[in-house]
Order: sequence, then structure tokens, then C-alpha cells
Amino acid sequence: MLLFACKKEDQNFQYEKLNEITIKTDTLNFSVTQLDTLKIIPTITESLPDGTQMDYEWKIYAQTGTNASAIVLSNDKLLNAEITLSPDNYFLQFKVTNKSNNVSKYAIYNVSVNGAFYEGWLVSNNHGGNAHLSFLREDDVILHSAAAAVNNKIYPGNALSAYSATGFNMAVVMFFTDQGVYRLNANDFVQNASTIGVFTGGMQFSGSPVYGLNKFESDQYIVNNGGLYAGLGAAFYPGEVLQPFSDRFPGDYSLFPTVIASSQGGTYFYDNKYKRFLDVSYTGRTLNVSSGSAAAAFDLSNVGMTMVACDLGVQSYSDDEYFFVMQGTSSRYLLSLKGTIPGMNQQILNSPEIASAVHFATSSVVKQMYYATDSKIYLYDMLANSSRVVYTFPTGSKISSLKMLRSTSKRIVAAVNTSAGGSVYYFDLDNTGDLIGNTYSNKFDGFGQISGLSYRNPS
Repeated sequence: MLLFACKKEDQNFQYEKLNEITIKTDTLNFSVTQLDTLKIIPTITESLPDGTQMDYEWKIYAQTGTNASAIVLSNDKLLNAEITLSPDNYFLQFKVTNKSNNVSKYAIYNVSVNGAFYEGWLVSNNHGGNAHLSFLREDDVILHSAAAAVNNKIYPGNALSAYSATGFNMAVVMFFTDQGVYRLNANDFVQNASTIGVFTGGMQFSGSPVYGLNKFESDQYIVNNGGLYAGLGAAFYPGEVLQPFSDRFPGDYSLFPTVIASSQGGTYFYDNKYKRFLDVSYTGRTLNVSSGSAAAAFDLSNVGMTMVACDLGVQSYSDDEYFFVMQGTSSRYLLSLKGTIPGMNQQILNSPEIASAVHFATSSVVKQMYYATDSKIYLYDMLANSSRVVYTFPTGSKISSLKMLRSTSKRIVAAVNTSAGGSVYYFDLDNTGDLIGNTYSNKFDGFGQISGLSYRNPS
């Protein structure tokens, strides 16, 4: 049996060398800002080049998550792709395949996608018959129609306003249009809810709806059409932040669109119907008439004037200062509230066009306020009780928003519309409150008709 089993066979094998592919880049780690372009130029070499065509594939997927799905970015040799992914760390796989023998070579890279919306101005604007939310970043990069680009959708109707809340364990943006409200993740602008998710029963919006937190960040508030609505904040209830808001707070009132988070003891609102302050306790869902005194600078429970504007003054851990422009019987007044204590109550004098001004911005450093008419910006000195014009825009311009850069109080920002579209102007301030160089320091164009500005602070 052994003799038959050990028959010798011819061992005449032929070996063919394969064309081996090598992929090289300067680094294996890349960083890109969301909505920017990621460019990678690999060097590809072959051990036996024979002119065979290659197939290429760039595929990206998150480094965390068991069900992380991969997205093909490109099928070109050189990667040149806009990154719309949310901020996170990703693996990027580059695959090169020899079409003659289907042998593939892989290279794996680490990619950090940084948030495109870390800090800057939310610019609500309208063009082309649709609402747009753009972002003017702190580094002067403009992300036009950012919400539409990130979510690949059209927002119908007219943009009204947008506000962000970047407090404890929360970072959201509320974008209001006359067709509804859209809640976005502040870090990447990905939409996580529309009107039906924010308000269980739906909601119609008009005017200038506002969104904000109380000082302790336990509650979120929306003021719309004079009514107040609330949701829980992240300070005590992080799991409830994305739950629907309450029904309209009960009562006979019509609120000015502002959230006055001046005190840790509660949050104030102003009732323009009965000319008085109202307040809400933490996690409370009832508006109460504020306790006041006729001996104070003004009686919180019976102010007797119509609120025209509200803006922030000096901030502190315990109490913040707020200023209010009020319309009296025949003239306008400036009032202030620090914490729960009324402070200033003076008739505004020596101030041209103050009666027609609708946009105001106060300083958090000095006792100064800026106000705007259609084309002029004035500086009001609270202590001297007088105003002077500091800038005039060309004929045909209309100021639609005026804001203070709160972090420094060294810059005012104006949104200005003309027949050609909207622009955002930066005016830097010297120590006296005058404009440095008597003109703007920067101008940003390309927006539609701007309806509102607000600042997105870093998370």
C-alpha cells in the first residue's frame, strides 16, 4: 500500500508577481471645520505599473457607535469634499482597486470634524421667497443659508428671528418663521424638531418671537403673540430639554417680547396690556403680578408705561442689570432693574428722533445706549441725558437690527437692508463710546432682507 501511495508528482509551479499598490500621505490625521472642504492629495505608487485603470473610494464613518454608517465622500483619486457631518471624530477609509485583478489597497485616516457654529451671529433673513438662517462666525466666516445647507431642506415663508441657548448641558437654536419654529442643535445646525415637536398642538408665529432661559437655566421660555410658553431647562432636568413646551400660561396679559432673567429668584416679563411687570418662579407655570412699591424708582406692579425695548446691562453671578425704553404719555423714559430692585427712571431728553427709534443696544460697561432710526445711529449718554448721532447710512438704507457684542461691549453690530439685499456692519468703540475712525470696521454682504440678529455664545 505504501508503494502505491507515494507516487512522485511533477512540481512545476509558475509564480506571477502582482502589481502592489502603495498609498502615502503627509499625515494620517486631519482636521476640518464643518461645512468646509476636506482636501487630501495621496501619492499612489505601483510596483509593476502597466497602465491599468484604478478605482477609488473615500468612505467616512464615526469612530464611536456600534451602528455607525459609512458615507462615500468621493470616487476621485484626490479628495476634495465638503464636510456636512456633525462635529465628531471619524475614520476615513481610502480604497484603491486595480481593475485588472480586483486587488485593493486600503489606507485609514483619523478625521476630526469641528463645529462650524461655535460662536457668532445668527442672521435671520429672507430671499427667493423663503426663510433663511445664516451664520456670521466669530472669525468672520459667513455661512450663508446654513440651516438649509446642513439639513438639505427649504424653509418656507418669512424668517422672523432666531435665538440660541448655550447654557448648562444644552446648546440649541430656535429659528422662527411665520410658517413655524425649527429647533436646531447649536453646534452643527442639524434640525431636531419642527413646530409639532416644540409645541404639541402646533403654533402660529408673527412679529418678533423670542426665546431664552432663566438665570438659573432651569426653564426655557418662548414669548409669541403676547403669550408665554415654557419648557424645562437642563439645570435640573437634562432629559426634558427636548420635550414640548407648555400651553400658553393662563391669564389676561399681552407680553412684550423679552425674557428678563435679572434675578436668581425668578424671571420677569412685562405686560404691555396692563403696564406692569409679571414674574415666574423656577419651574412655575403661572404668571404673577410682581411685588412693587410706590416708593421705589418705579412700581413694578404699576409702571403705567408701554415697553418699547429691553436690553442687558452689567452682569454678575447673582443679579443682572436690565434697561428698558418706555413710552409714556408724551415722551420716552429709560428705566432699569438690577436683580429685583428698580434703579433708573428718567425722561430721555436732548435726543433727536428718539420718539421714532425702534432698535436699541445698551453697554454692559458704561452708562450708554445706542439707538437707531431708519438710517442713523445715535449714542445716548445716560448720565448727561443727551444724545448725538455717530453714524449715518446712505439714502435708501434701513436699519433692521442693532446689537451690542456683549462679551466686550466694545462693538455694536447693525443689520441694514437696501433694495439690493442685507448687510451686517461692525462698529468698534473707543473708551468714550464713539466709533473708532468714525466708520465701520467691517461689512458683510450677500444676505437677503435681514429680519433679525442675535448672538450665539460658545457652549
